Amino acid sequence: MSILSSGNTSLPDPVSISVNDEIIWSSDTGRTLSGMMIGDVVAEKKNINIKWGILPEADVVLIKRMLTAGFFPFTFRDDGMKISIESYRGTLSKEHLGYVGDGIYYYRSVSVDIIQR
Repeated sequence: MSILSSGNTSLPDPVSISVNDEIIWSSDTGRTLSGMMIGDVVAEKKNINIKWGILPEADVVLIKRMLTAGFFPFTFRDDGMKISIESYRGTLSKEHLGYVGDGIYYYRSVSVDIIQR
């Protein structure tokens, strides 16, 4: 069972996942003339950086198809539980490796940021 999924589709297991818990502040947040910070926390959101190692092209095509342009459901593990969020993705980066003798095209690495809506 994969530790990542988009909708009902499991994604290949990554070599690295880094989860950032971001605090979103109100638009009037800032410092007063005395230097005191003011503002209100309006939400906490997840930002997930995912890195895959060597993958066959079919897996890369699946990743790109499931992490579509726009919003999509995304499930991952964090803080001891499975978390599902509505998300969008940043730039999908792919480093090509090429054919290595078995007739399959490979990628050396793939990475993407998933951002909670």
